[in-house]
Amino acid sequence: MPDRHRKRTVHLGQYRLTRLQVVNWGAFCGYKSIDVDERGVLLTGLSGSGKSSLLDAHSAVLLPSTDQRFNASADLTARGAKQSTRSIADYVRGAWSENHDENDQAHVQYLRGGKPTWSAIAATYDNGLGSVITAVVVKWFTGTETDGGSLKSLYQLHEGYFSLEVLEEWAARRFDTRWLKATYPPLDDPGSNQGNYIQGLARRVGLGTSKTAISLLGKAKALKNVGDLNLFIRDNMLDKPATYAAAARMVASFTPLNDAFQTAERAHRQERVLRDVPELWEQYGESRTSLNRTRQLLGDPLERYLRGAHLHAAEGEIERIDERLEELDQTLGIEENEREKRFNEFKLLDKQWETDAEAIRGLESALSVAEAEDKAAKAGYRAYSGIVTRLQREAPTTADAFAQLKAELPRILETAQTAETDLKKSGYDVADALSEARRAYREKQEELEALQSAPTLIPKREVARRLTIAHGAGVPVADLPYVAELVDLAPDEDRWRPAAEKVLRNYGLRLLVPEHHAATVRRFIDENDMRGIVEYSTVTATSNHQPALRPGTLATKLIVDESHPYRTWLAAQLARRFEHVCVETADDLDEHRLAVTVRGTLKLPGNHYRKDDREEVTNPSSYILGVNTIAKREALKAEVDALHEQRRIATEKADEHQNRLRATENTIAAVRQLNDYSAWAVLDKWETSRRINELQQRIEAIRNENEDLRRLEKERNDAQDRHRAAEQKCAGIRNEIEALTKRMPRLVDLQESLENHPHEVDDPSDREFLDEVLAATAVPLNPEAFQPVVVAMRRELTARRDAADGDRKVAQTKLESSIKAFIEQWPDAAPDTSGDVERSGADFVALHDEIARRRLPEAMDRFQRLIADDMVPSISFLQREVEKSSTEIRKRITMVNEGLQRVEFNAGTRLQIAHKAQPSEDARLFRNAVDTLLRHAPAARKDAEASRLQFKRVRQLMARFTADTTDGRQWRDNVLDVRNTYSFYGREEVIEDGTTLATFSNTSTNSGGEQEKLVAFCLAAALTYNLADGTGDGVPLFAPLMLDEAFSKSDETFAAQALSVFHEFGFQLVIAAPIRMSGIIEPFIGQAVLVEKRQLPDGPRSNAASATFGQLAARHDEE
Repeated sequence: MPDRHRKRTVHLGQYRLTRLQVVNWGAFCGYKSIDVDERGVLLTGLSGSGKSSLLDAHSAVLLPSTDQRFNASADLTARGAKQSTRSIADYVRGAWSENHDENDQAHVQYLRGGKPTWSAIAATYDNGLGSVITAVVVKWFTGTETDGGSLKSLYQLHEGYFSLEVLEEWAARRFDTRWLKATYPPLDDPGSNQGNYIQGLARRVGLGTSKTAISLLGKAKALKNVGDLNLFIRDNMLDKPATYAAAARMVASFTPLNDAFQTAERAHRQERVLRDVPELWEQYGESRTSLNRTRQLLGDPLERYLRGAHLHAAEGEIERIDERLEELDQTLGIEENEREKRFNEFKLLDKQWETDAEAIRGLESALSVAEAEDKAAKAGYRAYSGIVTRLQREAPTTADAFAQLKAELPRILETAQTAETDLKKSGYDVADALSEARRAYREKQEELEALQSAPTLIPKREVARRLTIAHGAGVPVADLPYVAELVDLAPDEDRWRPAAEKVLRNYGLRLLVPEHHAATVRRFIDENDMRGIVEYSTVTATSNHQPALRPGTLATKLIVDESHPYRTWLAAQLARRFEHVCVETADDLDEHRLAVTVRGTLKLPGNHYRKDDREEVTNPSSYILGVNTIAKREALKAEVDALHEQRRIATEKADEHQNRLRATENTIAAVRQLNDYSAWAVLDKWETSRRINELQQRIEAIRNENEDLRRLEKERNDAQDRHRAAEQKCAGIRNEIEALTKRMPRLVDLQESLENHPHEVDDPSDREFLDEVLAATAVPLNPEAFQPVVVAMRRELTARRDAADGDRKVAQTKLESSIKAFIEQWPDAAPDTSGDVERSGADFVALHDEIARRRLPEAMDRFQRLIADDMVPSISFLQREVEKSSTEIRKRITMVNEGLQRVEFNAGTRLQIAHKAQPSEDARLFRNAVDTLLRHAPAARKDAEASRLQFKRVRQLMARFTADTTDGRQWRDNVLDVRNTYSFYGREEVIEDGTTLATFSNTSTNSGGEQEKLVAFCLAAALTYNLADGTGDGVPLFAPLMLDEAFSKSDETFAAQALSVFHEFGFQLVIAAPIRMSGIIEPFIGQAVLVEKRQLPDGPRSNAASATFGQLAARHDEE
């Protein structure tokens, strides 16, 4: 077989089909081998000869089942035509005829039916550079089955050339696959797994991983019309972008990140719950120690310490007195000598002055008397003027004014006494009014305060009475509701509330007692003084039949608490008791036996009318129906405000009355005091001042006349002052010596007494603690007045004990709260679940230390590393994949267009694939989200809070990517499927200047030949896009292209233009076409194979053999 090893010359490095082998395939019985020219092959023959069967054989080797499209040239537009009317099972069995019996049941005739049989196909691909791959597909039936489900498969890839003839022995061995694999080991052995086989074949022959490319090779066999060009290019040129895989990896990266976040968040919340525990535990321990110490010391140790402190103070004071007495004795001697010296100096000068100042001495004596009288007059006038001022008058300054005021005093007294009598009489009414205002305000204020926290509108007195009954009878308070607590006005009937409050007032204050408590409650009420009226009803079982409400009655305007167990019984009672017809005015009452107006006037049977306008019924602050306290609280607030104003006015009136009474009493007292002043002379301070001034002037005149006397007097006075100072100093020393001498025996006795009793504290730490406490009292240590020290010491120690106990309790409460919170949230992580602070406190301190020092930092470090090093880079990588996929599309389209530029579409024109990019708003928002994440990435690496915020952004983004809703999937596709960003169309342009002549958006709008040509150009572009590696000149890595009955509607020009585009793009055409097309196809292929079928008695037989184009032309002429 020399052709089989002929060297490649066309597009070296590109895989081309060089051989096709079949065994028992359709009408081809036995082994058939066809060598294929590297330039391509035409499979031709009469219709039904089997040329499409050979294309289907190559499809079975090359394509997955979903893309094989057997007998693709069949006219699917014919009436009754079906897609894929041939199957692998039909080819293996050799189905050749189908007849219908009289019951219209189909009977198929097979060339290889009724026995085990097998078929095999092999396709050999050569890249011209030494790489040869033979793909083998084997199918067999082990019995007489004809259905595809019973068909067995074997797929193999062999390096180099492989002949199917060796399978004869395999079949003879009853399809011994183990023997086959051992004898002829394959390059790749996917066994019966077609998917693995197709992947291995695609990887080795340049098909890559593009499912679109493989699918398009299957569609190309009989692609007559691509329809919408935009959809065709998007669906057949563009693979699902790698962004989906990148998104899947990104979402997968979120799982460990989310786990790390939850771990870090859990550690963070645990640390936050236990954050105060170490400090609280330290406080608890310190306060407990301090409490125990103070409790211990407050007994005998304190008494011992105080004695010791007292003794120490006494000893210190005795020692200080000894030293002081010694010092004072020495000082007294010195000061006595000084005093004697000063006295002698004074005596000498005094004697000389007495001799020289005989005249002045008499005047000075008179001056002393005058000064005494002046002092008395001034003091008397001050008192007198103060009393006169109380009468709202000016004090007299002359004897006449004094006499005039004294004459008016009787009249002033009489007027004041009359006013006093009248004010005292009216004072009782004023005091009563004030007391009543205060009482009313206080009671209403207390009622308002009680209502603030009360769940009911029932008055305080009735609430207290119910509480007494419940406690006395041993019944839960909740089992004894008042009717009013369960009944309210319907939401749209509030205008009838005043009337309902009047009608239901008594019934609303009736207690409801459940039947099982009735005897106990009845007995307690009967045996005890209830201090008021008590009404109660026993709630019994109710029947299913309830009385119907009459429309328009008061009962229809009431609602019962639906959640209460007494609701059915109470609703029946309301329906029976309150059948009052509700009318607007009193004029409407006469029409009814029982009725009530909106203002609360009642008509009762027997023409009895009643209206209750007592304030405790009409005032909204006294309403009792329902449990909504807002309206009643507002009404009470208004009343409290009004009563507060009344109390203020009453207080002002009382204050004014009291002030007037006090003023009158003050006037009476002042008049009586003024009556005691009988003469003006004792008050005349102006006269005494005049006399003093006169005497002083006379003395000064005498002194001015005698200069020596004045100097002598000054020396005598100075000597006297010095003597008096020395005398006082000596007296002070003597007094101090006397006082110290008297104290010494007492202190000695105290010392001896204290020494005879225990006064030492054995524990040095206790002694230091008590020293600190004593210093804190800041009380001086006076041994003769030591009780304040004792009191202060005990008070300080007790305060410390109480403070320590308080601190301990506070710390314990806070510790219990923190530990309880931790146990409730994380019982599995708690070192102890008892909640006992004493038992578990240290463990929780250690746990907090473990969390704060190791767990939280480690968790945060892992979380921050994952979000910074894995998650955000994954998201960023996805964005780059989106951009890369978009760039790749533009790059590939450019490459395809470069190939299309090499082929004329029409004379002087070329076809180009044009595109428009329109990114979605969702894609833009995703890009913004990525930018935000990258912008915050540096901060998130360092700061915990920034990391948490970054995580929230990531989690929000992941929620969009994982949302399983229509909107969520649409959003995801808008972001990831960059194919949707582009819209494509064909553009025919002038080669010379690029001017657009026409655009194409749908191939079905063209004529038959034009349509097939446009399809060919689009198909070539799509295949090149998917099969070229993007780095060369746009030539596909895999060249074979199957076309079944292509260009049957085209004239020679259109067909040639269509074939030329495939040739220009570097495809190897494997075409099944009628003989009449051979002349058109010849320039674009390298050989022709004539397929013929002979009809034998047991069925048809097909055969294939090479033919020259001259032979084919002759056959065409004969036909």
